[in-house]
Amino acid sequence: MMQTDDEQKAIEATFLWEWERREEFYDDLIREEGWSWLIPVKTFIRELRNQGYDRQFLVTKPYHLFGLARSRVRDVRSEQSWLCFKFRSTGAMRVRYYEIGNLISEFEVERVEITPEVEALLERLLAQPID
Repeated sequence: MMQTDDEQKAIEATFLWEWERREEFYDDLIREEGWSWLIPVKTFIRELRNQGYDRQFLVTKPYHLFGLARSRVRDVRSEQSWLCFKFRSTGAMRVRYYEIGNLISEFEVERVEITPEVEALLERLLAQPID
């Protein structure tokens, strides 16, 4: 179902607000001793935002993962597709992509960055409708 312009603006505003809150969460952690390993995560989020993904995806719960979905609510439902990143203190990240509750792809990346594989999953998720 197509959204009206007003509905689309409201969805986008929610998406942007959630991205801001998550960035603030990481900023708060980075200011604490022992959390500087999250600095590349902030760069990763900024790169995603610079590419406009903050207007296309909602940042989902839980906070220990950085999850993205084409959803109106932060709680991912089993029938939804979503992409999640688990950041490691070693500088690596685990990437998982789910479609309709099924794990489709899972891999580890040595550095927190947008790789061609990550980009392909972002585009695949972008093809999903907002629900």
